[in-house]
Amino acid sequence: MLAATHFLVDIIASTTNPLWPSLETRYALPAGGLLWVYVLWSVTNSFGQLFFGILSDRTSCRWLIWCGPAVAIICISSLGLAPSSWTLALLLFTGGLGIAAFHPEAAATAGSLLPQHRSRAMAIFALCGYLGQSAGPYYSGTLVEGLGFHGLLWGMVWALPILCILAIGMRGPALHPAATTKQRTSSKTISLSLIVLLLSVGTFRILPALGVPLALAYLLENEASRIVIGAVQSAFMGGIGIGAMLCAFVLRAQWERRALWVFPLLAAPILACLGIATNWTLVALVATCGLLLGITMPVYISYGQQLLPHSQRIASSMTMGVSWGVASGLVGAAMWFFQTYWNSLDSIFLFFAFASAISGLLSHLLPHRPS
Repeated sequence: MLAATHFLVDIIASTTNPLWPSLETRYALPAGGLLWVYVLWSVTNSFGQLFFGILSDRTSCRWLIWCGPAVAIICISSLGLAPSSWTLALLLFTGGLGIAAFHPEAAATAGSLLPQHRSRAMAIFALCGYLGQSAGPYYSGTLVEGLGFHGLLWGMVWALPILCILAIGMRGPALHPAATTKQRTSSKTISLSLIVLLLSVGTFRILPALGVPLALAYLLENEASRIVIGAVQSAFMGGIGIGAMLCAFVLRAQWERRALWVFPLLAAPILACLGIATNWTLVALVATCGLLLGITMPVYISYGQQLLPHSQRIASSMTMGVSWGVASGLVGAAMWFFQTYWNSLDSIFLFFAFASAISGLLSHLLPHRPS
């Protein structure tokens, strides 16, 4: 039920991915004129996780698992009603807080349900999130193409009832008391250097995962419809989901630390080729990149929780939230640089390839997890 809720939340969260160029046209803004809203949206639903992670590690916040998604569904489904870019930013800010509220508590609870197989638990939890991110762009692209931006309101019609069913189900014995016992951070010392290293590894790892769908949306804007853009983005996120599935059922515990550096290095040369690929070659390369990056995502989250066993929600917020926020700021800056200064958006994929390689190299510095 936690994984199903994650699937639902990430469908809603990823509906914005193919819409940014069209939103700029709707509000008569120049190319890149909504990047500040994109950065605000990304920073809110990522850095907000640190706040909710600290809160959840100190007090019982199980209600965030259903309350956060409800706020996100209402706000993001209402984007078509926004009369201005400022109202759009307010809706995305509030919806981003709802998404941020869900992830730390849900991720730590999911990991504690299978403490002896934490990476497998996180892989299943993360897999459903990636599948939601895979379905979201195609869902919103198709809906907006056929009904306009007001069609996003249908999100409330189907998503809120499903969320209610899941919330009622999670009140039962599925999350038993042992899985939600709090280990307070007040009596434990958190290593700042370890936090910085985890954040650095995660930021460079997430840069391509976050930036490739956005760059493809702008790159294909004048060449393809929103449906095609959504389909290419969905191929990338689908590859990440398949990678998470392989992590859950194939990757053994003793291979996890090696996987943290091998697969980002393998993804780097393929990322560098995305700027020159077209048609089905582009789809195949995008899906392959997603698969290689997706294998290590659950391992990274699980590894962080094990390195910080008494601050698992803070670790989850760092690996699933703050690193995404820092990466989103860097993606926004890179998009501006390659669009306006460098005047060659194709070259941004070389930047993403470099980031993936740096992530793999930095993973060598991570300490071995405690027994």
